[in-house]
Amino acid sequence: MQLKARRVFLTGAVALASSTLLQGCFPVVAGGMAGGALVIADRRNPGTQAIDRGIQLEAESLIIKTYGDNVHVNVSVFNRRVLLTGEARTDQLKNDVARRVQAMKNVTEVINELVAAPNSTLTARANDTFLTTRIKALYVADQAVPSNSMKIVTEASKVYLMGIVTDAEANKAVDIARQVPGVKQVTKLFDIISEADKRRLDGQK
Repeated sequence: MQLKARRVFLTGAVALASSTLLQGCFPVVAGGMAGGALVIADRRNPGTQAIDRGIQLEAESLIIKTYGDNVHVNVSVFNRRVLLTGEARTDQLKNDVARRVQAMKNVTEVINELVAAPNSTLTARANDTFLTTRIKALYVADQAVPSNSMKIVTEASKVYLMGIVTDAEANKAVDIARQVPGVKQVTKLFDIISEADKRRLDGQK
């Protein structure tokens, strides 16, 4: 059953900085008990998860073969929506990457957050990985955040959040990410669902 979701795109600036990317996604975990708490599985159905993975692999291959070292692009896919982060050497390259990905099969939307700049350094990317790891750990520890149905992407100390969540869950996730030292900005790219849809997707009565 297709979700009737609305896109929320909210940007909030916060603290201090560092540089560049990483994408992260928690593994799919079947509903069960962990430490006495219900573990919520990925709210995408298995077919959508497979499509998302296929889009990511195809897009990454296309970008590497077409642009080589002229770009550093990270492809994150959730619910057939594609987030592009990283760097392209020119605005023309930035826009061309987005155009090619948008033309791919099964892609419903491309969110182009590429910047026209030289490729980021390994130090900058390591910092983004560190920030993503910290945020993931905080989400896992908080029962109010459905971490298994979310994707965290960090680029240049800016955090992008994707997933299928309620308004309350989205706000909680943003509040947590904003409090992590070093995070400059948090952007919500969620599919927002109702509390009734949440109960249905999580298998609750």
